[in-house]
Amino acid sequence: MNILIATFSFPARKLEVYDGKFVFFEAAAYARAGAKVRVVTPHFSGADSIENLEEGIRVFRFKYFFPSSLEKLRKAGVPIYEQKSFLSLLQIPFFCLFFSIAILKHAMWADIIHAQWTLSGLLALPAKWFLKKKLVITARGTDLRAIPRWVNRYIHKRVNGAIDCFGPQPWNERYKKSYTANYVRLPLIVHNDASETMPVDMEEQLHGKKGPLIILYVGRFDRFKLDHDKLPLLDLIRSTKMLKDGNAFFHLFYVGDGDETIKGELGKLIGETHLQNDVTLLGGKLNVLDYMKFSHLGVGGIAFNAVSQEFTVLKKPQLLVDSPDNRHTPWRHGTNSLFFKPGDTVDLAHQLKWALNHPEKLSAMGKRANEDMREYISDSKTGGKLYLEAFENL
Repeated sequence: MNILIATFSFPARKLEVYDGKFVFFEAAAYARAGAKVRVVTPHFSGADSIENLEEGIRVFRFKYFFPSSLEKLRKAGVPIYEQKSFLSLLQIPFFCLFFSIAILKHAMWADIIHAQWTLSGLLALPAKWFLKKKLVITARGTDLRAIPRWVNRYIHKRVNGAIDCFGPQPWNERYKKSYTANYVRLPLIVHNDASETMPVDMEEQLHGKKGPLIILYVGRFDRFKLDHDKLPLLDLIRSTKMLKDGNAFFHLFYVGDGDETIKGELGKLIGETHLQNDVTLLGGKLNVLDYMKFSHLGVGGIAFNAVSQEFTVLKKPQLLVDSPDNRHTPWRHGTNSLFFKPGDTVDLAHQLKWALNHPEKLSAMGKRANEDMREYISDSKTGGKLYLEAFENL
């Protein structure tokens, strides 16, 4: 089977840019299951126009403005929807046109088109109509927040399938009720090929420490995650400062990239709290499981998002925001996770202290989470086969 993936973001290994790594994991799973895979995605500064990956994936990055040095919509580490300069807004029509042409071009080779995000599905509709290709979409949270309902409704009615892989969380249930589509229930694909050796940059920062509680935050540095999802990007540092004052033994790592202002705030706060030896920003990484494997407590997950399920597949316990998106799911405080009150650094410090004092119970919590969430997750080998079977049925 020839699968064409249309996506707004995809990693560029040579540049160590890992935007859209969850799309890469799906593509790699398809290739591992025997499919031939091409990816069509926007070009950005420094990236190769054509990249052949070891996993058997060919990446084609289309240029949408000339000279390409003036391309402003797609930037490494920054979502397209955050580009609001006059020149970037001017480029939107060209971007859409050249994206659609690129999909049409490669769709002649493909048996099926998998559009990541509904807007790329909209741009793939001409290929479906003119070339009679099957088209499936995976909607993401951004689609449902930022795109008018009537546009999403139009797209969902015209695709051959919409992948339902986000489990029984409130927004996903609302999503399926809001838009008429042929929903195909599938697990979220998670790589489980973590290295047996601790990453060098992580090991170096521990300075030979033996036995600290390793807390790992994973995710994009995004203002929306602070304001809407209430993730403790900054509060983690304030709370670990309380632990440090109580002579607690820990190390907090951040794996992620994104908003430069937030990165600056994190760096400033680390300095102000004198936690330079206890908190480390490691930057973006492609296979974060290498880092997750050596953590004791994960942060950054939301219900059934990729980060949450990556920690879960490795049986790592998680610290979750006490919010409806987490509470109205199989997640349970004290059983398979730890909940903290959003914006409450004292409560957050209390949960971290409990984790410090109960390592065996913390480990058991991660194992329980793996059991409870098993039906919603699949490794790349099994998941790739399940997705290919679903595509064949379409």
